[in-house]
Parts: sequence; structure tokens; C-alpha cells
Amino acid sequence: MTSSGQRVVILLRGINVGRANRIAMADLRTCTEDAGCRHVTTVLASGNVIATDERPAAELRRALESAYSARFGYHSVVQVLPRDTLVAAVDGYPFDSLTEHHDYLVFSDSADVTARVAQAMSDELRPGTTETVATGPDCVYWRVPRGSTLKSGAAQVLDARENKTHLTTRNLTTLRKILAVG
Repeated sequence: MTSSGQRVVILLRGINVGRANRIAMADLRTCTEDAGCRHVTTVLASGNVIATDERPAAELRRALESAYSARFGYHSVVQVLPRDTLVAAVDGYPFDSLTEHHDYLVFSDSADVTARVAQAMSDELRPGTTETVATGPDCVYWRVPRGSTLKSGAAQVLDARENKTHLTTRNLTTLRKILAVG
């Protein structure tokens, strides 16, 4: 990190999905700047922000969760990842990409939650399927057949009350688009 800060990727959970938590990316960008970040860019409309900031990730996360909650009126779940951490996670994706499948990375705010969720997701896999889970650096890797994303036992683990406030999930393709921008 230089005195001018580091590039970070900020991932929000649960915005612009269906009718809930609708946030315009211009408003998200402005709110992120108002919270002290610089060189802010959004990617797609699903809560992906790239910015420069000098604060430690945990401190920046607290500041952004507070700012987003105050501005947009919902309890926000925010993951703040140094860009280099995201690059390592994306580069480490361990599964072959198969047609008719989704490749996901699940990010958590804690190593303990990551380990617990990875184990619980693995326990829910049905034998003989192409769905698979592995623990990565600061994430859980998950490949799931299209059409099963919300129905699989592994997905139910992600949506469990004790987990969902700690997690956000992104498609590998989306993460590559984020990294291409900044």
C-alpha cells in the first residue's frame, strides 16, 4: 500500500435483485466517495465497486456499511478485498468450467466463517453430481449446474441466517469483468 492508498474491490450483497434494495450505481458511487474513497468506479448493477483507499479493509468495511445503511436505508453486507487478494482468488479457481454450469466465489468476512461454510456446503453435495465445493484463499469456490443454484443444499447453507450476513457470492465471469476495469 502506498501513501495514496490501495485499490480495493467492494462487493455488496443483495442489491438490485428483484425489487428489493434498488440502488442506482451513480448513487452508490457518490456514497462511496462521500465515505472517503477515491477513484471510485462501479461495474454492472449488482453492487460491485472499485476504489482507492488507505484504510485497513476491516475499518473501510465498517465505514462503508454505515454509510450505505444510512444513505440507502437497509442493512448492508459489504466485503472489502484488496485487488491483489481478488486476483489471487480468481486465478486460483480450481474447477474446470463446464457448459451449463455456474462458477462462483463466495466471500466471507471471517476465516472461521469461510471454513465453516465450505464444510457445510461440502456436506450438502449429492454424490455423483458435477456440483463441487473447495476452500480458496479468503473464499469458497463453488461450481453448480445452471438451474440448481438456488435449489441445491449448498445454496441453502449460504442462505442460512447464521451465514448470510457474513457472505456475498459472485460469478467468476463477473469477477473477471471487475478486475478488467480496475
